[in-house]
Amino acid sequence: MKVLLVGVNSKYIHTALAVQYLYNCCTDFDVEILEFNINQEISHTYGEILKRNPDVVMFSTYIWNIDYIERLTSDISKVTDAVIVWGGIESSFDTGEFFEKNPGLDIIIRDEGELTTPALLHAIEDKTPLSDVNGITFRENGNIITNPPRPLIKNLDEIPSPFKDYKNPPGKIVYYEMSRGCPFKCTFCMSSTIKGVRYFSKERIESDLLYIINSGATIVKLVDRTFNANERESMDMMNFIVEHAHEGMVFHMELMAHLISDKFLEFLSTLPKGLFQFEIGVQSSNPETLKAIERVTDLNRLKYVVSKIRSYGNIHQHVDQIAGLPYEDYESFGHSFDFIYGLGAEKHQLGFLKVLRGSKMKADAKKYGIVYSEYPPYEVLKTNYISEFEIMRIKIIEDLVEKFSNEDYFSNTLDYLLKDERPFKFFEDMAIYWEENGYHKVGHNRVDLYKNLFDFLKERDDIDEITELLRLDFFINNRSNPAEYLKPRFIKLEKFHDFLNIESVRNLFSLDMSRPTKFLVKDFRFHKFFLENKERIFGFYYTSNGTISKDITDFIGGDLDEN
Repeated sequence: MKVLLVGVNSKYIHTALAVQYLYNCCTDFDVEILEFNINQEISHTYGEILKRNPDVVMFSTYIWNIDYIERLTSDISKVTDAVIVWGGIESSFDTGEFFEKNPGLDIIIRDEGELTTPALLHAIEDKTPLSDVNGITFRENGNIITNPPRPLIKNLDEIPSPFKDYKNPPGKIVYYEMSRGCPFKCTFCMSSTIKGVRYFSKERIESDLLYIINSGATIVKLVDRTFNANERESMDMMNFIVEHAHEGMVFHMELMAHLISDKFLEFLSTLPKGLFQFEIGVQSSNPETLKAIERVTDLNRLKYVVSKIRSYGNIHQHVDQIAGLPYEDYESFGHSFDFIYGLGAEKHQLGFLKVLRGSKMKADAKKYGIVYSEYPPYEVLKTNYISEFEIMRIKIIEDLVEKFSNEDYFSNTLDYLLKDERPFKFFEDMAIYWEENGYHKVGHNRVDLYKNLFDFLKERDDIDEITELLRLDFFINNRSNPAEYLKPRFIKLEKFHDFLNIESVRNLFSLDMSRPTKFLVKDFRFHKFFLENKERIFGFYYTSNGTISKDITDFIGGDLDEN
């Protein structure tokens, strides 16, 4: 019996952990994994599935791929007799609705699938009653039958590793879990539907991590909802990663910052730079909102922890905010934005409430007047507290934060602009300007964005200072020369050689003293700036790992005007 396990990812760089698990649970069958992404033509995916002439096609469903899978299910069911099975978090709730909407769908596996899937495949192959398979809902003689649930797997080590003989496709993210469940019960999150946390053993985790590291993976994203729920074990696992990870690897994990102790902070300060990335959910700073969504936190501690980690300079931090939560009106959202942006993390990830199937938030939606799209990802449209037009404005603000702040192309300029201004007010004003000029309707390359920001700010009294900083940011992030509006002040090429022959300048850029200047010049630019009422010269060293920029004024001597 030919079985296809089909993962449909949201992006090319993603991989499907669920189908990898199931593949290793179904060794009694002829099983093949196929992975696609929602940006591929459905006709291509449809063709690849049909070519294999499967007896069973199993799809892993999520909010990002359910529309795609519904279309595939419809088309495949019309031309083959293959049994079509869905699993995954999206289809584990409201199963009757999915069967009614999708006549080509035969079976849904609810909740965890590692034990249910092989039992189901044996029943299909042996033609034994599906009613004997717990954990499924199925169609039979025009009726929809829901079998009893299958208990959660108590000992997670019983699940075969999805990473034995695993070879990571180059450039793709590997997803991994050390635990299932969450100690918290935030009402918008699906993890709140299951009580408690179950852990894989330390031995199993270390074994899996070695498989992943040896596979050549470079980016590993842990899907644990709260990585630091058990601090001691978290530190042990991070030590193991430090010991075994190869150069260039990055591990991304979600943490609750207020749980991080001073001991853990001290430990974090010793970690290698760039190996770990933290995602920290804040969501709101409104106490009434946090209470309504049952989110336990200590904002003062959170602020302290994020600040301390930022001071270490070795861990990249993302902080999350959600628009459309209960009791969060536009003004309150702005204050939450100021608090979260002001934490100083490398990225401010602004998202919108998604009212997920099976979540407590969906049950409470009417209570808070939450109106949301009936189409995936079921995003909020308005609430009793925030209007649809305010949500639309925040959408533009989200885009601007991503373009101008998160990408770090304007860091010096933004630091100056926001030193005496509320971050939300700045981005709100820019959103109004953006919309008035129709910029939200078109795409923008990076060079365009410098001109857009300049035009937004050009009426300010301090535009000269802003122009200097904007030009500095431009040279840090671009090897090309800027347009005239940034007033570039070039230095003659022969001066490049003079500067690079100065020992202190070479030391500043960590350059080999024996390397001839003629081989260095092509990777350098030197430019004049007038910053803080002083003439300065900056050097820009463009390397494969990014640009190194240094103020060399104090090392070159002489009259700056002669340069």
